Amino acid sequence: MLRGIGRMRICFLAPANSSHIKKWCKWFNDHDNKTYVVSFVKDDIKGTYVYHIDSGVDSNASDSSKIKYLFKARKVKKIITQINPDIVNVHYATSYGTVAALAGIKKYVLSVWGSDIYDFPNKSMLHKMMLKYSLKKATYLFSTSQAMADEAHKYTDKNIEITPFGVDLQMFTPAKRNRPYHVSEDGRFIVGTVKSLLPKYGIDYLIEAVSLVKRKHPEIPIELRIAGKGEYEKEYKKLAKIKGIDEIATWLGFVSQNDAAKEWANMDIAIIPSTLESESFGVSAVEAQACGTPVIISDIPGLMEATSPGKSSVVVPRNNSEAIAEAIVDLFQNHEKRIKMGQEGRKYVSNRYDIDFCFRNIENAFANMIREME
Repeated sequence: MLRGIGRMRICFLAPANSSHIKKWCKWFNDHDNKTYVVSFVKDDIKGTYVYHIDSGVDSNASDSSKIKYLFKARKVKKIITQINPDIVNVHYATSYGTVAALAGIKKYVLSVWGSDIYDFPNKSMLHKMMLKYSLKKATYLFSTSQAMADEAHKYTDKNIEITPFGVDLQMFTPAKRNRPYHVSEDGRFIVGTVKSLLPKYGIDYLIEAVSLVKRKHPEIPIELRIAGKGEYEKEYKKLAKIKGIDEIATWLGFVSQNDAAKEWANMDIAIIPSTLESESFGVSAVEAQACGTPVIISDIPGLMEATSPGKSSVVVPRNNSEAIAEAIVDLFQNHEKRIKMGQEGRKYVSNRYDIDFCFRNIENAFANMIREME
């Protein structure tokens, strides 16, 4: 029974340690809804009751190991029946999505994420069949970007609602910049990123690009700041040393959302050089633009959808450190262009990706779906 917008009981079948799931729960809790999470990963979410199901594998396990999730389908259904939510929102078409399909949950929303659509079905015919099965069993489908919805339509002809990740414009704001915008006043030109230190995010290409700028344009007082943790941290630090930029590179490790906002706001250029299309939506690019910082992105559809190419972003070919370096030099030499791009970015995000606007649309979609399912 629908309790009305602001009075919904929402159950997420999703990893409880995901920062995005925590964000979803916080917003819905703050807007007078009640949230529950059924997860194969143990973690706490403030204001949300988390049901942890121990499957014997962690979130970083291989696909073959995650098959153990499937044996927990009956338990998942039992817990969801006990919760008796107004709506169930399953995240990831594979793993959690397959469990939901096998559990026989009658009606639910499935949110696709990225690797489940771009990478998973290409592994084998069996993987492709599993994805199609998960998409078929879901009552409704969500995607964070049109680009990913287009990819998902290779495996289903169902309508897919576009539900992008929004950002808090009060947190991610140009007001957090505490240094001058003009290099002549500051003597520093800061570029960087806030991403996990994994190959698919192209951190090695960023490092190589900065080394090229330093070597070919010694007049540019370039500095590199990288926030994030990941299994390639040692390798990337070693690469920075080999490339001769270890003295101008700062490694910040994991940072909070508030600190990420400060980093983006105080960069002269934000660089997101992802290499794989499983970067389904450029949350980092949206955050940087919200802070009034121009961005250089690779030609990944999800990244381009998150920016206004040519206005708030410079798009370069993926896997191309030379192109990144050229874009950095161009923006260094064109101060007014850089400032204008930052302003356009803030405007672009304000008009499309304000967190309240995005989540209100999701809340309305949930309410309409509940009415249809009654």
